[in-house]
Amino acid sequence: MIKAFKRLLAFIAGILVVFGAAKTLFNWLARSENDEYEVWSDDEEREDA
Repeated sequence: MIKAFKRLLAFIAGILVVFGAAKTLFNWLARSENDEYEVWSDDEEREDA
């Protein structure tokens, strides 16, 4: 019973680590200046749309 509880806690901790790493990756990508997938490349095109 205790072994199953420890495994469950380890699994939950692993999931939290994966989500934390994904969040960090997405935040790093969001602040990157060279965004190749940006919809508008500058403010003038954004105003025209």
